[in-house]
Amino acid sequence: MANKSEKMPWKEAFKINVRAIKLLNSKNKLMFPYVTLKALFNTVFSYASLFVTARLIGELAGERRMEKLLFWAVFQLVSTAVFAIINGLMSHAYEVKATNFWNNMNRIEDEKLMSMDYGDVEDQRVRDLRDQISQNRNWSGWGFSRIQGCFADLVSDIISVFSAVALSVGLIINKVPEGSPYAFLNSPFAVLGFLALMIFCAAISPFVINKMNEKHASLANEARLANRLFSHFGAVRGDPEAMVDYRMYNQNEGFIKHYRWLKDAAPWYVGGIFDKYYKGRRGLMEIGSQFGNKLLMCVIYLFVCLKALGGAFGLGEVTQYVGAVTNFVRAFTNGVVMLNILRTNSKFLKDIFELLDIPNKMYQGSLTTEKRRDRKYNVEFKDVSFKYPNSDRWALRHVSVKFEVGTKLAVVGENGSGKSTFIKLLCRLYDPQEGEILLNGVDIKKYRYDEYIAIFSVVFQDFWLMSHKLGQNVAGSCDVDEARAIKCLEDAGFGDRLKELPDGLETWLGKDFDEDGIVTSGGERQKIAIARALYKDAPFIVLDEPTASLDPIAEAEIYKNFDEIVGDRTAIYISHRLSSCRFCKEILVFEGGGIIERGTHDGLIEAGGRYCELWDAQAKYYEKEGEDI
Repeated sequence: MANKSEKMPWKEAFKINVRAIKLLNSKNKLMFPYVTLKALFNTVFSYASLFVTARLIGELAGERRMEKLLFWAVFQLVSTAVFAIINGLMSHAYEVKATNFWNNMNRIEDEKLMSMDYGDVEDQRVRDLRDQISQNRNWSGWGFSRIQGCFADLVSDIISVFSAVALSVGLIINKVPEGSPYAFLNSPFAVLGFLALMIFCAAISPFVINKMNEKHASLANEARLANRLFSHFGAVRGDPEAMVDYRMYNQNEGFIKHYRWLKDAAPWYVGGIFDKYYKGRRGLMEIGSQFGNKLLMCVIYLFVCLKALGGAFGLGEVTQYVGAVTNFVRAFTNGVVMLNILRTNSKFLKDIFELLDIPNKMYQGSLTTEKRRDRKYNVEFKDVSFKYPNSDRWALRHVSVKFEVGTKLAVVGENGSGKSTFIKLLCRLYDPQEGEILLNGVDIKKYRYDEYIAIFSVVFQDFWLMSHKLGQNVAGSCDVDEARAIKCLEDAGFGDRLKELPDGLETWLGKDFDEDGIVTSGGERQKIAIARALYKDAPFIVLDEPTASLDPIAEAEIYKNFDEIVGDRTAIYISHRLSSCRFCKEILVFEGGGIIERGTHDGLIEAGGRYCELWDAQAKYYEKEGEDI
């Protein structure tokens, strides 16, 4: 990740900002051309208004010709009305585009994460990078979010500089009449001296502001850490489940201690880095910046008014030149600041592009997965070995197994034995380093990735349900086949609870979006997740600890009816409760990353091996649960 205390070369900063603008514009059609047009329109009108105002004042201070006064007054009135209408329409359109900009900006990262190899998504380095990007955006708006505002300001500043120069030419060209005591202002030395002093004063403010912005950006590490800690402790305070443990185990004292530490450590709290910086060096720099601005105004007014006093031009031109030169300095100052912000921001953009540029190493395949009505698929692991990225330990080693559709397969073993890894490889979340996995005799790498994973319905142990309507969660879509969703919920054991809900499938899960939403228990959420897997109706259904949150009665009910529920699909269980195994036709026993036993429940019990040991260790609990084993 970029070191935010170092300056990026201008050439590199320019390239990375151009790339960012092109990418953002591709997601927000005509956003940046529209911003340019809006800035051009607003800036040109403001200077045109200044020009007309100067003509009016000049005429009032001079000959006061009615036809001229009427012409400029009507022109100002009509142009202002037209501008107000056009600007209102453009502002409305701009707000719409700005809102879409924020949505589409986040979508860029979301699309990358959805298309990224799952192994990279799980990689801690990538997770840290994602967190860095998010925190940079949250604490100070660094990253893509800076581009829009800076670009609009910079375009406006550039147009303003050229417009101001056009209106200020007369200040230099118009001469003080000879014989005037102020005729010395016609001297090239006087003009150059004025310009030099103006540039010097104008340079003070952007220099100071740039230094302050660079210091601000250099505190990114401290700010990110404090923001993460603040988010954590703030979330804990609002989480009822977390607060139960805090109360039961008297952790409140420790919570307060850490929260107070956070207040002392966070850069934006009293006594923090920002506080000390503002009281010290930044405070002095702010004074210097304001002093430079006021001195500059004195220089501008002095030069313009002395030339007017000497007879170079009238009162109207004084208004025009003071306004134009003042706006020139403001635009020049702000433009320099915007350029420096874009340069500083480019280091944060570099983090984003580091994420977006992570290559997808997993081959996506090209063969179409065969759509078989009879669901006749067979899967074979041939001498498969696998270890996770950045790990030297083999999670699976020399695994060979074959099974066909219609099989009810239980995968058992202690934690770390390789059960979940086996499923992740089967679903092709990862590719093995050794061996191959075949579907109907073809290496699964050769199938189109999206079509291959479509033949699996999986309920992972750490599944996730959205705070959406119940029916949408089951369907995994906004379009819901209600009869089908209800049937799947009933098959998963959620039927009785569904009948109690007045809004049925329209019931919201959680209260994030509806105060009448329901808060489901762990067991209810697991039943909904199982219903979602059934709704997909894929040839393979995989349940990772499918009944871990269910009570024994609910568990027995699901297993009792499971043959009918699954039908002709292949069902693969990962389970610690070996009671589920007696419902399966075949059992794989994992240990140390390999399959050490395979067979039926009765056969493995008779063999007296590892499965028998695990069964005997749990049998007493089955008896207490009242299971007929």
